[in-house]
Amino acid sequence: MNPKWKEQLEQHRNKRREDIIQGAQQLFLERGLSSITLKDVVEICGISKVTLYKYFRSLDEIIFEVQINVLSAFWQDDNLHSPRGNNGFEKVRYLLEHMISVSEQQANSVRFIAMFDAFYRENYVNTELEARYISFLRKGTHPFYALLDEGISDGSIRSDIDIHIVTFTLSNVVTATLQRMIVRGKVLQLDQGVEPASVLEHMVDMVLTYLKPQG
Repeated sequence: MNPKWKEQLEQHRNKRREDIIQGAQQLFLERGLSSITLKDVVEICGISKVTLYKYFRSLDEIIFEVQINVLSAFWQDDNLHSPRGNNGFEKVRYLLEHMISVSEQQANSVRFIAMFDAFYRENYVNTELEARYISFLRKGTHPFYALLDEGISDGSIRSDIDIHIVTFTLSNVVTATLQRMIVRGKVLQLDQGVEPASVLEHMVDMVLTYLKPQG
């Protein structure tokens, strides 16, 4: 095959695949994950099932690709990888505040991540998808880990912590709070009489208070 044709064909395939992911993401956000079928994806993308199966073998595979796409887009923000500050503690503060800002700007992405977490709350359907997703999540060093390590080294963060455990404690606490405030914030404000922005501000304060050197 002519190299130029081969390149054009690959570009076409990549675009078609991305179009399917984007179309499916739109459907999931509008109607949830449990009510969507492959037929729905085929219809919104304007393709045949035969064409769809050239790219994806199941609805679960599409859902996982949307999740990876959403997370990748979220972490592409340079400020999340290079937070500002004079030491590890200040950079953690900046990262937390910037995560809140990015999450508010990308509210639909946060909603999808929340749906994904609820839909696959017990398992990942099959070992192949599980391995693909875990490989994606573990690619590179988590930003929290690097900043905690930096802060311990420069003395701005307490040294009596297990960095691995604290990294993923922070990741889960921050992610869960962001999801709850963005997905259900208006309802929670009615129920509890507290503004979502205030809850997020206090979450950041509690995290930073915990990380400060003791005594």
